[in-house]
Formats: sequence, structure tokens, C-alpha cells
Amino acid sequence: MLVAMEFRELRSLLAVEELASIRDAARTCNVSAAAVHKHLKSLEAEFEVRLYEKHQGRLRLTEAGRVLVPLAREMLLNYDAAHAAIGEWKDGGRGLVRVGAGPSFSSNLLPTLIKRFRRRFPRVDVFVETGDSDHLISRLANGSLDLIFDLSGAAAGHANLTQVVEWEANAGFVSARGDVPSHCTLRTLQKAPFILFRKGTLIESLIQQHFNSLRFNPNVVMRSDSSEAIKAMVHAGLGVSVLLLWNLDGDSRSSALTVLRTDAPPLSIRMALIRMQSSYTPKAVREFILLASNANWKHLHLASTMA
Repeated sequence: MLVAMEFRELRSLLAVEELASIRDAARTCNVSAAAVHKHLKSLEAEFEVRLYEKHQGRLRLTEAGRVLVPLAREMLLNYDAAHAAIGEWKDGGRGLVRVGAGPSFSSNLLPTLIKRFRRRFPRVDVFVETGDSDHLISRLANGSLDLIFDLSGAAAGHANLTQVVEWEANAGFVSARGDVPSHCTLRTLQKAPFILFRKGTLIESLIQQHFNSLRFNPNVVMRSDSSEAIKAMVHAGLGVSVLLLWNLDGDSRSSALTVLRTDAPPLSIRMALIRMQSSYTPKAVREFILLASNANWKHLHLASTMA
């Protein structure tokens, strides 16, 4: 029978499989690199096979390791589900919901939702972690978070993650420049400097797809990972951008920003509430999902739900 230490070994194996690095796996699992190495060696000793090898400076699982991964994931899901079920029974109505979201969502939409949730369930604690998409997906996949708000499709390729709610989010051209009229054509915007998201991010890819469909090639002068940084630069008059419109809510600086009306069709980007697949969902997490699916957000409209 597996003991707690062996479950930690399985978590290390899954982290190495995902990140191809003992150092990165250690950071994700909140242990030392030496501990991750020891966990892997212990599993190899138990199963009497090599589970990983070096390839071009990175780690990769052997065929035996790839066989073990889905079984390890299933064991961990059941183990975590058992802990959640017994913990919920012992706490008698208390609980914990661990939520992850990007800085923009955490600043503009999440506080109101958590306030409503805490008002309805005062005995349930809510832990919030912010970060970029890769960080949040990793934290969800290793069991450190229960739910994350991210762009729809962010969990693609992660067989153990599933979208439970999906929304359509409105996005638009935003400017504070005096030389860009509030009603304009794409041809006019062709001459304006643009501040966009860093290449390689999912949101940048979605915006670029939209531009391609419009045959619009903007003059990009700056790029950033952060919607808050982009908003600040647009507010300073340094360029035009495309932002999800919730970024303009609840911020006095945003009153100086103009959402441009153009001859282009609007851009709609899908957001999702993502969780790890499990045979058991704690009541507190179920209630948070339900409340989120019924939230009345100004710039976020429910598209589908599996809750």
C-alpha cells in the first residue's frame, strides 16, 4: 500500500514529465531538487526500471516512465479526492477553495465574486494566487490549486484538466491619443503605433488571428506580458492597443481611455474556469463553480457550462 511519502514521489514524477527539469519540478512541488532526485530514484528502485533519461540537455521519461504517468495521475486524483471528502466531513461545513487567475482578472473581476462567495459561505476560506498562464496551469495540474480562470484553450494538451465554465469576453481597440479619432477606420489605425502582448502568449495569438482575418498589419512599437503595463502605456499616449474591456472597469485612470469604434467586426475572446478532473469535488469548490457560472459580469457573458 502506498504511503504519503510515495505519493510525493508520484507528484515529483508528474512534475518532471511536464517540465523536463528536476530544478523546475522542485520549484513546482515546493521541495528541493535533491528531494525530487531522491523521489525518482526511490520509484526506480521500487519498480526496478529506469524512469527518466537525459536527452539534449533536458530530461525525458523512458517508455516505462510514460507507462507509469497516467496510472500515477489517477492514483493521485483518487488520493486527493479521499482527503477532500474526509476533510469536508471532519470540518462540518468549513472548507477551502484555492483559485488562480491572471493579474488583470484578479484585479478587476475576482474580488466581487469572492466577496459574494464569502458572504454566502463565511466558514469557507478562499486562497487566491496570481500568475501567468503557464504558472497557473502547472499549479492546477500538480494539485496546488482547485480552479483557475484562464483563456479558453489554455489547458489544451493536459489530459487531466477540464473546462467547466466558458464565457465570451469583449475586447476592443483602446487609445488615449489625440491624433486617433474615436470613430475611425482600420486604414486610419494602420498609421498609429501599437502596443501589444508579447509574442508566444495565447492572447497575442488570438489577437493576431483576428488581425489576419482583417488583413490588418499594425505598426507594433512595444510588447508586454502584462495587460496592466499595456494599459498604463496606452494611458500615457504611447500607442493604441487591443484589450479585454474588463481592464477598463473600476480604475479611475481608465476614464481617460477611449474604446474606439471602427469599421472592423468586434473581437470576442473566450475565457474559461478550469479544474482538474476528479472523482470527487468538494462542496465548497462546487458552490464556487456554481456562483461563478451565475455571475453577472459586464464584459463577460456565459457561453457554456459543464458544472
